[in-house]
Amino acid sequence: MMAIVGCAPAKDATDPPTTHADIMPIVEARCTNCHYIGGAGGFPLETAEEVNRLHEQIADAVVGARMPPWPAKGGPEYAYDWRLNEQQIETFRAWSKAGAPEGESADRGATIEPVGSSMSRVDLSLEMPVPYTPPATSTDDYRCFPMPWTGEEVAYITGFNAVPGNTEIVHHVAAFLIPKDNLMGDAVFEQLEEWEQEEEAPGYPCFGGPSGPTGDLQLPIQQLAQWVPGSQGLDFPDGTGIEVTPGSWVVLQIHYNTATTTGPDQTAIDFKLDDQVDALAAYAPWLNASWTLGEMNIPAGREGVSYNTTAAPQGFFEFLNPSLDLDGGFRIHGSMLHMHRLGASGEISVLREDGTEEPILVIPAWDFDWQFSYELATPVDFGEGDQLSLTCTYDNVGSDAVDVGWGEGSDDEMCVGNLYISQQ
Repeated sequence: MMAIVGCAPAKDATDPPTTHADIMPIVEARCTNCHYIGGAGGFPLETAEEVNRLHEQIADAVVGARMPPWPAKGGPEYAYDWRLNEQQIETFRAWSKAGAPEGESADRGATIEPVGSSMSRVDLSLEMPVPYTPPATSTDDYRCFPMPWTGEEVAYITGFNAVPGNTEIVHHVAAFLIPKDNLMGDAVFEQLEEWEQEEEAPGYPCFGGPSGPTGDLQLPIQQLAQWVPGSQGLDFPDGTGIEVTPGSWVVLQIHYNTATTTGPDQTAIDFKLDDQVDALAAYAPWLNASWTLGEMNIPAGREGVSYNTTAAPQGFFEFLNPSLDLDGGFRIHGSMLHMHRLGASGEISVLREDGTEEPILVIPAWDFDWQFSYELATPVDFGEGDQLSLTCTYDNVGSDAVDVGWGEGSDDEMCVGNLYISQQ
């Protein structure tokens, strides 16, 4: 519901925008979920004084479309899109060009409805067993924390949120599920314990996923959800849910950014659970398995190196998620793309039997630091004769460039499209 705060007098059309009347309503709706004291934004934007002091930097980031971060461009319509419209961008430009006039607090403009999802209730929380303090010697620390699922009955995850213990250093959180009846059996849980025992500190180092310090062992994992600064959690699409059986484990991967500070963190993750759902769902990864076996090579000094896979994915999805039955096709509710630091652009699309192409996700300028899940405003049905296409493009340039192949490590690369799908 829109709320009107204050009653501003009529303003001449030639008057420049002011902080109170025009800028703060946008900032509060799109910026302060990250830019608060101790928040992941790095500095607060909670008062007119704080906003005015940084008006040139703010306007530059807004006009340059770097903030609010939203890498997806030119694809389908998404359920939650917090980009600013052209009028709002022009307001920031004109305001800063005029010297950021503050105006009067009594002239406060209308409150703008925030854009974003939220989780409607919390049924189960899992917290890191003990606090972890990332080393101050490394700007980026990727750490995994295995935690046993505590539920005693089969349940369906229908919502997710993360609660960072230290918002100043937690950059993003991803949760992965290892089912009790996974392809490696109990050996995978023994491996998790071994990795932890090798470390003096809690958890173990990881990068692209939770597959260990070296990344040379691929675990049978399923992504549950992820959290990035500004997220308020989410309910999964109505009627869908991810099945979890007793004896499963959750691996929590946290990216810590300690560029300015460090300190202890004890992050928790919250789940919404239901006893049954209308449609069984999963985060289904799409990739070319041959890439993982040495057929991905990104030569040093090359730009625009692309890899594509196009095929019907039902068999692959069912292999990784045995509980799914996709004989009748499936429904795509959302997606995310995963590459590492050499990534330049990427796209996921459905190629229809009639030759038409339907984009699911288009990211023309990849940014490793902003890996979002994008929920479609309207789900896309995938049927017989359709194919799923994934393309990743890389730039491997610079004086220190070396040939790069597939791997979990920070110096390796990946190309994975994760789709949230449900049975039809």
